[in-house]
Amino acid sequence: MNDGPVADPRLARAQAWAAEMRAGFRTLVLGTSSPEGEPEASVTAAVLDPRGAFLVYLSGLAAHTRHLLANPRASVLLAEDEAATTQPLARRRLTWTCTAEVVPRDHADYATGIAALRARCGAAFELVLPLPDFQLLRLVPGHGRLVAGFGETYSVDPADWTRLTPHRPPRPKA
Repeated sequence: MNDGPVADPRLARAQAWAAEMRAGFRTLVLGTSSPEGEPEASVTAAVLDPRGAFLVYLSGLAAHTRHLLANPRASVLLAEDEAATTQPLARRRLTWTCTAEVVPRDHADYATGIAALRARCGAAFELVLPLPDFQLLRLVPGHGRLVAGFGETYSVDPADWTRLTPHRPPRPKA
């Protein structure tokens, strides 16, 4: 007789996907907005730093960089490969609210972050590395939301992506 809690297979699948995404993502979709509130979405290579923040190397010529320097609020989206699902409406995705901060070139985290991005991006990274308009930015995650399928939405702990809390929308008052 088992007196312990019954494992939820949907939660276990969501946790496994979150762990897999954390270990294997290479790019993210970055959502920013201009000082006038005009939205912008872009794709960029990224890595996680030891504290779990996203590190991105962005051109000062790009709208998203100018937006982040003026307004550090951002959204990060990590999504399941479209080819991995037959149901696009149930495509698994993880969205983070983030706060951006510049990592100065003379900070110890700069060299570590650049080395991690170089390892992730390969030879193509060497082309942008010497360009003077590029900056290393840290996107510190706040609140995470994982959609793992129909009716499967979880709040995600930024310190442990497998620590999921089922999201229960408020019920309308009768």
